[in-house]
Amino acid sequence: MSWSKKSLSEAIRLFALFLLFLFCGISLPALSGLLVFPFSLFPPEWDLIYRLALSTIFILSAIVSLKVERLKKYWKIFFAFFVASFAINVQALSAYVNIPTTPINGLVLSMFLSTVLVVIPIIVLTLVSGDRLSTTFLQKGDLKQGIIIGIIAFSILAIVSIPIATYMFNGKNLSIERVLPWMPGIFIIVISNGIREELLYRGLFLKKYGSVFGPNVSNILQALIFSLSHTVAGRGAIAYTSFTIAFVVITFLLGLGLGYLMRRTDSLLGPVLFHAGTDIPIFLGILSNLS
Repeated sequence: MSWSKKSLSEAIRLFALFLLFLFCGISLPALSGLLVFPFSLFPPEWDLIYRLALSTIFILSAIVSLKVERLKKYWKIFFAFFVASFAINVQALSAYVNIPTTPINGLVLSMFLSTVLVVIPIIVLTLVSGDRLSTTFLQKGDLKQGIIIGIIAFSILAIVSIPIATYMFNGKNLSIERVLPWMPGIFIIVISNGIREELLYRGLFLKKYGSVFGPNVSNILQALIFSLSHTVAGRGAIAYTSFTIAFVVITFLLGLGLGYLMRRTDSLLGPVLFHAGTDIPIFLGILSNLS
């Protein structure tokens, strides 16, 4: 009986932690969709205050957790949320850079700059914290398996990208002749976005979640945050699909698969290539409406 009570208490504790970290994830700008907390609650002019306050809360939570023995196992998770919030705040500086007005050039430079501004703070702060970059899957891992799976997935998705873009991502007048000149730029865009999102959603968090929840629950947690962030896909001026619910479900399943692949290959490489392939039809649809 006492063991059963202990098990129930442990299950409740882990569920509460799951909800807490889910809440932390969807509270981050750029990791939150319009349908979830907190952006509908605050006027736009409070955005900077919110961002700074969130980073402060996360770093204070990490410090307190590090100093309190029974909370010590959680400090790296809170620090990871601080790192993510800090990187996202640095990324916001890209809004002040003069980007070319040509749609393809603008998207290429904007995505590349955004990725650099996210990746560098994550690398620096990871090293400053005393962790190795391998804790974020920034290593070659099982290079052969990662490359093979990644290239196969990327190639298949590239081949079927035009019909998917047309049906699901509002693509207009897409043809091979029209798309071919975009492909060098599209490649840079999707690889950049794959690096940024795989590091920000999964690489930074998966091993840290795993120390508390184990591999399966931690994979579900990151996939939930990843999918909820895509609720913006069908809303407002930035809408790029009419199938929001289906898209969120697909991104959840994709998140599970990419998380599994990242753990299996112990590297960002395979998931980045796979992720980049899934982004091709999205950006084809976007560009077809801008050009």
